[in-house]
Amino acid sequence: MMRKAIVATAALAAPHLPMAAMADDTAPAFKHVSCTGGANEIRVTISNVKDSVGLIVADLYPNKEEGFLHSVGRLKQVAFAAKAPQTTFCMYAPAKGKYAVSVYHDKNANKDFDKGAFGLPAEPYGVSNNPPMRMAAPKVDEAVFDVDDVAAIDIRLRG
Repeated sequence: MMRKAIVATAALAAPHLPMAAMADDTAPAFKHVSCTGGANEIRVTISNVKDSVGLIVADLYPNKEEGFLHSVGRLKQVAFAAKAPQTTFCMYAPAKGKYAVSVYHDKNANKDFDKGAFGLPAEPYGVSNNPPMRMAAPKVDEAVFDVDDVAAIDIRLRG
């Protein structure tokens, strides 16, 4: 009770400071409007974002090989404005467990993962755990991570 009173007093005395600068344990440590500190929060950091145009689109998948990297297997999709050189945001798993995330930089914001000749990606993309990708997409077991209250993943865009 005393701690909350001190934080409230600090907020009134120093309105120019952002909430994250104050010592409030209830404020999310990860800074993005999508991050609320709720249960099963996945804090996503996307690096190698070359341009602050378009959207970063992220798909959440269960720990199942069937449907991985296909819309039929997707549990959830979120999209946020791309910010170079790094974009951060949060998404939420439905429960604790093992999940995988794929992302792409939708530069033209057409909400489609554009492909070029021979079906090769025309937009930068990445997968959780940054598995090596040569001539085929990774398997789900290369991309899964544990969600136990809060998970943090870093994905480096390629392409």
